[in-house]
Order: sequence, then structure tokens, then C-alpha cells
Amino acid sequence: MTLANTHILIVGGTRGIGRATATAALAAGARVTVTGRSAASVDARPEGAAGLVLDFTDTTSVAALAHGIGAVDHLVLSASDAVAWGPFAEVTEDALRAAFDAKFWGYWRMVRALAPHLPASGSVTLVTGAAARAALPGTSGLAAVNGALEAMARVLAVELAPRRVNTVSPGMTATEAYAGMPEAARDGMFAATAARLPAGRIGAPEDIAQAILLAAANPFLTGATLDVDGGAHLAR
Repeated sequence: MTLANTHILIVGGTRGIGRATATAALAAGARVTVTGRSAASVDARPEGAAGLVLDFTDTTSVAALAHGIGAVDHLVLSASDAVAWGPFAEVTEDALRAAFDAKFWGYWRMVRALAPHLPASGSVTLVTGAAARAALPGTSGLAAVNGALEAMARVLAVELAPRRVNTVSPGMTATEAYAGMPEAARDGMFAATAARLPAGRIGAPEDIAQAILLAAANPFLTGATLDVDGGAHLAR
């Protein structure tokens, strides 16, 4: 199981979990290309990684990347800007549609466009989320988006075989996604979540990155969902 001398494309590799994955992949000897939504984000990519601007909600942008990227051994999808938090009765249809477009349809477009570039030994890893199966109040929108991706990935593991398709399902992880919250509220949420988890803490991006690289490197792993959530799927 090695990623040395392989080419890994990480969509959303300029921040958070994607950035940690890019850094770990570079350390493992892989050639890494990351994407970001803007030139400024791409300029801030990890040292040693190539960078491309991509709007994966736009079919033309996805097609241009697929046409110019060349051969890719492993595709990692770790990007989403829109979420649909809140009780079911309060989440609007527009918010849920935006969340699907920003994640489900974005991932779908990328797999459709990049699958022809993957060798028989290649892989696709989709980063989803623990809300898909944890039945947490206030996360019906997240559950819908991530649950749809996990269901699709299992079918893709069969349809795209021998290429491998897996999902990595993170629990609460300390990333820029929570940067907009007041610090005290964010720290309180992290502490309360950690207290409920068997692991006793929330995740770090590096925790999730290790699982993503395992999914990409292990030649006998396909159709799986790796729960990297500190035991959130066990806690009630």
C-alpha cells in the first residue's frame, strides 16, 4: 500500500481536511494537485502541490479541468461551501437545493468527468459526514446530502470497478467551517461534543486525512464508509 509516485487530485485541497490530506499525501511521496474556488485560495496551497482554480458547481469549469489535468491515479473530493443546518421545519427548500448543488452535484460532476482519467488501479474517495447516519436533530439537510453521496458511492464501487470508490465520514472536526461562530460558542460546542464521544475529543483535520489516504492506498478496500468520528456513531 503506497501512494509514492502516484498523482492525487484533491478537490478542496487548499483548506481544512483537504489541505491536511494534501500535506500528508506529499509526505507520502505522491504528486498532488489541489483545487480551490479562487486564485487567492490556490496561491495559499501547501508547498509542493500544484494548484488549479475550479468551481465544481459549474459544468464548464469541471470540463476544462478534466480536459487539461491529464492522468490522475486517485481523486479525493473534500469540498463544500453550502450547508443546510437547522430543524427540518426551518430548513428552506432553497437552502437544501444550494447544499445539494454545492456538494452532491459537485461531487457527481467530478466523478463523471474524472472517472475516464483513472487507471484500473485508481480510486475515488468522497468525504461525507457523520450526520448521514447519526440521526442528529437539526441535521436533516446534512443527512440528506451526505446520505445520498454514501448510497451513490456503493453503486459506483460496482459500476466503476476495478477502480475503487469509498467514502470517509468525519465527525465534528476543528476546521475553518466554524470560523464564523463566536469563539466562546464554538469552544463550548466543541467541548460539549467531545464530552459525548468515546474518543474524548473532537477531530483534527489530520485525523481525517489519514483515513482518506488509507482509502486511496488500500487496493482491497472498496464500497466502504470509514467512520472517523471519535465514536459518534456509537454515542447516544
